[in-house]
Amino acid sequence: MKKKFVLTLALVLMVAVGLSAATPLTVSGTFTTGYAFKFADPNVYTQNEDGNEAEVATVVDFTGDFWKVSLDSTAVLYQTDAEVAATAELYLDKALATEGIDMGDIALTLHVGNGVSGGAPTVLADLNDFRGSALEMATTGDNFGITLGYSDLVTVYVSADPTLTALPMVIGATVNPIDGVSAAVGFSNDYTAAGNNGLVVSAKADVAKLAGLDFALAATGEMIYDLDASDTVITADASTTIEGIGLWVAYFKDAADVNAFAVEASYETVIDKFTVGASLKAQIDDLSDIAGTDEYTIVANAKYAMGGATYNVEAKYEVAAVAFTLTPSVSISF
Repeated sequence: MKKKFVLTLALVLMVAVGLSAATPLTVSGTFTTGYAFKFADPNVYTQNEDGNEAEVATVVDFTGDFWKVSLDSTAVLYQTDAEVAATAELYLDKALATEGIDMGDIALTLHVGNGVSGGAPTVLADLNDFRGSALEMATTGDNFGITLGYSDLVTVYVSADPTLTALPMVIGATVNPIDGVSAAVGFSNDYTAAGNNGLVVSAKADVAKLAGLDFALAATGEMIYDLDASDTVITADASTTIEGIGLWVAYFKDAADVNAFAVEASYETVIDKFTVGASLKAQIDDLSDIAGTDEYTIVANAKYAMGGATYNVEAKYEVAAVAFTLTPSVSISF
């Protein structure tokens, strides 16, 4: 495995050197390694990981004047086939301009390849990851997409998979009518939750911008409606940060009408080059049965940056599970 990784990395570097004169190559990401030692009944620790002692998350892009090719970083690092999955963005408005067709404030981009999004646009923050994936169409991964934008006011996105008989597609638009307010609406004729028609509507308000506040304050909300089953999924959250103190609340209602709620308060500051922080989170998975579904988590951590690497120690205590986890780690950003 190590030999294959080294050979693959060498190949990527050779290609980068060969194309650097004509095509800029951008590589960014993080390297992270660490362990999570979990102490719980019967009070023994385990390496609470999936077996990977180190992980590398990268973004590898080739950028031209009229296009950008993004490689699947996982395939590059752990390649088993001769081909590497990739996604391309073709800036048609720029290409047409060279042919004498000036589209003005209109931007037109074609998305092709293995990683084209099949999800409708949304402005939901989803701070507690209640909702998970957005409204998405059923696709084999062979879909293509088109983005049409006008200035900073409106962006329309369409994605379709022509390889399937049902021709699943998603279409949506994001609008920014005034500074601090944005909204999005989307539709799919093959909503993957049940294979039905689905509609999603979301909105975001940056209250700090609208009211001229000197601290961060924002709220977002989203509703996904299954047109065939008449089910709704609602997610909403609000967050603020004041002088190192952060607070957010989140609400969620699933298609089965189960209501959930979460709130977290946190604080972070720098003491003698050490960044230290703590947070307290409470989550109720079913508001109709608070005692049986409540979760409380206390987290404290300390970070220190030295020599281009960040060393971190995190301690987490899950009150309901009576479990304590200690996680030392180190990460390098590049």
